[in-house]
Amino acid sequence: MLKFFRKHARGWFMLVFMGVIIFVFVLYFGTDRGAQTTNALAVVDGIVISDAEYYNEYSKLTDAVRARYGGALTADMLKQMDLKKVAYDTLINRQIVVAKAKDLKLQVSDDELREMITAMPALQTDGKFDNGKYRQLLRYNRMTAEEFEAGQRVTLAAGKIETLIREGIKVSDQEVLDLYALQNQKVNLAFLRIAGADVARRINPTASDLESYLKSNSGAFRVPEQVKVKYLYFAASASGSAEISADDIRDYYNRMKDQYKGKDGKPLSLEQATPVIAREIKQNRGMQAAYAEAKKAHDTIYQEENFDAYAAANRLSALSADFFLLNKPPQAFASVKDLAAQLAGLEKNDISKVLAGDDGYYVIRIEDKKAAYTPKLKEIEADVRRAYLAARQVELAAEEAAGLLEKVRQGESLEKLASAKGLKIEETGLFQPGETIPKLGANSEAMEAILSLSLSHPYPEKPLAINSAYVIFKLKEVGPLDMKDFEAKKDVYRKVAMNLKREEAMKSWLQGNKTAMIKEKRLKINKEAQDL
Repeated sequence: MLKFFRKHARGWFMLVFMGVIIFVFVLYFGTDRGAQTTNALAVVDGIVISDAEYYNEYSKLTDAVRARYGGALTADMLKQMDLKKVAYDTLINRQIVVAKAKDLKLQVSDDELREMITAMPALQTDGKFDNGKYRQLLRYNRMTAEEFEAGQRVTLAAGKIETLIREGIKVSDQEVLDLYALQNQKVNLAFLRIAGADVARRINPTASDLESYLKSNSGAFRVPEQVKVKYLYFAASASGSAEISADDIRDYYNRMKDQYKGKDGKPLSLEQATPVIAREIKQNRGMQAAYAEAKKAHDTIYQEENFDAYAAANRLSALSADFFLLNKPPQAFASVKDLAAQLAGLEKNDISKVLAGDDGYYVIRIEDKKAAYTPKLKEIEADVRRAYLAARQVELAAEEAAGLLEKVRQGESLEKLASAKGLKIEETGLFQPGETIPKLGANSEAMEAILSLSLSHPYPEKPLAINSAYVIFKLKEVGPLDMKDFEAKKDVYRKVAMNLKREEAMKSWLQGNKTAMIKEKRLKINKEAQDL
């Protein structure tokens, strides 16, 4: 049981989230919609669970969680909740409950249904059932009363099944204390780190090693395609200089005045905004004129293949850029978006489409190309050696740490092994396991491993990769518990422990019946949660 609590009771977050899910389960339990024939995720006893039902369920869960947490909800919290899987499992489990309720001949009377709905807190005003709130709930969820009531019958049937499953579950005093300890007990960890620098002296690659590494990792050293180009540039500042009238400025201000605000956030008057507007109009007109010139040049050159002649005839400067990597264009093209993609498919003597920069437009012709290639080892040996050493250091550090951990798990002294290797053992000092490990920082995998330790089993299953090193932990000390605090909170922790065990029992029951129904061909899964 302690192992179970360690798995599920790392923090109160899971319990709060469980409360949200239970709320959603009761309020939105859904309906038996009958056999739909399209986009089936699964079919349970002939009842189709559709894509539409899944997305509706997912939307309800997301809305409920956002309403519960508001601005405190983070992307990391949403990731931990994995609401897509929750929605998927809820739909499958719902139909499993329906099927098993029928198997067990569990009946829900009209009186039971009426009592449940009228007692729902969300549908009450001043302690009495509010029919207006009921209708509002139906409208909000786009459901008929019949659909909602059918869903609540399922909820009641689920409750009866849960009662049958859970009524025999008990929680001992020791289990309550174990859960309290997981939440409150401080620990002190001894640990040693094995970094790449600790094993670097053992690495002396041969030419063959470097050749093999280059062959296996050629993509990391590949030189991208290179191009040599000529281009015409049409600058906005050199295109169009028509006078900007007061009417032009006023019309522009009236269309865009919400954008003009002072440092204090207050709107600028027409007079205050005029200098900025004049610059913007001039820039916009210049860009329009520049594009027209660039488009004319592009179309003519494309048809007549006369890049140099067109430039000479129109007194344009035909500029050049010597060979450059497509992924590292010269500064002249710094403001051209996705230049590599624009030029990648062009062949020698092809011209690009008109490409926009921040202050003008480009028409580019490919003068020559060099294909992408992987250099020979002798050309890039220093780079390959550095990469090989870095990769090999990580591998050796991992092997060294795994070897040491295996020895200490077999009874050898961590202190003696560390001394023989010239490694330093450090201690965290007493701390409450949470998000951060003293002297090491935040690492969720390491925290899970720490929660699995005990004084009789002080070492984790494997070294943990933390901050570019491999770390071996040893649980050295467990701090005393505040038994007065425990006694004051004992009843709360007993309820928490009971809920955890009940949820696990229900989860096991659902999984067991799911497996059995698949085997009996009563349940057919067409899509898994990860496919959605």
